[in-house]
Amino acid sequence: MLGTNSFSRAQVKQWVELANNELRNFNKSVVYPLFGWAEYNKEASDKAQKSAKDLLKVLDKHIEGKEFFVGNQVTLADLYLFAGLRGFFQFVYVEDVRKNLLPNLTKWFVRQAGEAHALKAYGRTVLCKTPLKAPKVEQKKEAPKKEEKKEEKKEVKKEVKKEGEEDEEEKPKKKKQNPLDLLPPSSFVLDDFKREFLNSKEKPNVLEEFWNKIDLNGYSFWFMQYQKLPSEGKVLFKTNNSSSFFLQKLDSFRKYTFSVHGVYGEEGNYEIRGVWMWRGLEVPEEMKAHDSFPYMTVKQLDPKSENDRKLIESYWLNLNAGDLVDGMPVAEVVYFK
Repeated sequence: MLGTNSFSRAQVKQWVELANNELRNFNKSVVYPLFGWAEYNKEASDKAQKSAKDLLKVLDKHIEGKEFFVGNQVTLADLYLFAGLRGFFQFVYVEDVRKNLLPNLTKWFVRQAGEAHALKAYGRTVLCKTPLKAPKVEQKKEAPKKEEKKEEKKEVKKEVKKEGEEDEEEKPKKKKQNPLDLLPPSSFVLDDFKREFLNSKEKPNVLEEFWNKIDLNGYSFWFMQYQKLPSEGKVLFKTNNSSSFFLQKLDSFRKYTFSVHGVYGEEGNYEIRGVWMWRGLEVPEEMKAHDSFPYMTVKQLDPKSENDRKLIESYWLNLNAGDLVDGMPVAEVVYFK
């Protein structure tokens, strides 16, 4: 892992130091702020991204035609570089960047991600489709100084516009409409159901009434389960992190759905699954665009079927650890609302 001779050991040490210094600094400015682990500074982030791309072009040239950074087998150089680049390939670099700017490095990265040691340490690595954005930080407004005089109001003369004319600056920017908003109106009010169900101590009674109110032409029900790798689903906190990350990227979809989703099973054998109800009768674009969706088993449920209805109720009513749902005990699940 350290190299087979003095020269290769020196090379390994060189790449490890690059990962520990250069790549770590790039992560601090670009990746860490995406999760609130560091304060976001646009100027520093833009500068770091430019420097990172320049450096990675060098790495891309070096790895061209090779499987490993040093020699003919994996070394610490590959492990450290993979760890240092993982955040960029998962959350920052979309396919165009990977394909056009870093084709050789991407090929090496994907190969490393599929190795047994990487899967055991990190689980499945999903390449970026849509870059994550740093959370907005509200700027504190400075209190006005007492000595400052109030600015006098100035009259602004408006140009007389011809009838029908409209200033380009005054034109409201049209937001792209969600296809779900264009569906025919539904008699079922999702927000009212959420409020009533979540605040009730008699949830089974609310569900009983729910089946009389639900609009099956406007809403549909789905079972979803993550297709885990043999190395996944062993440890609860890691499995729960995967489930939470899946839900995190669906935050804007909350207004169209209601579900119970999370981790079921026991230590050494956990599954990520859930039962969803959402607007429309097809799988929505928000789901299809999710990085993890290709690794989900998705099955539509029929609420007119007694078995499917019982399955839905079982998931939605049993959230306490140890409750048996669909043949597995609850480990850690949440309402996604």
